[in-house]
Amino acid sequence: MLCFDVEQLRAFRQFTENWEYEDYTHDFPDGCERIILRTPNRDINFAFTLEEWELFKEAMDEALFMREVYALL
Repeated sequence: MLCFDVEQLRAFRQFTENWEYEDYTHDFPDGCERIILRTPNRDINFAFTLEEWELFKEAMDEALFMREVYALL
């Protein structure tokens, strides 16, 4: 994600927006439910609690907003 251009970030954000957290959760040994976000690299996956997932999506929204601000400058 660090090297996404604006369109790639928008597409990824749209992709994650359509996910229903409850449909993709898995129980972890610590008793928490988490959603797993797979990456193109089989060895790298991200796991998010509901709160972390919401914060992740908010961070993407903020990144898109800041890209728009920088485009205006």
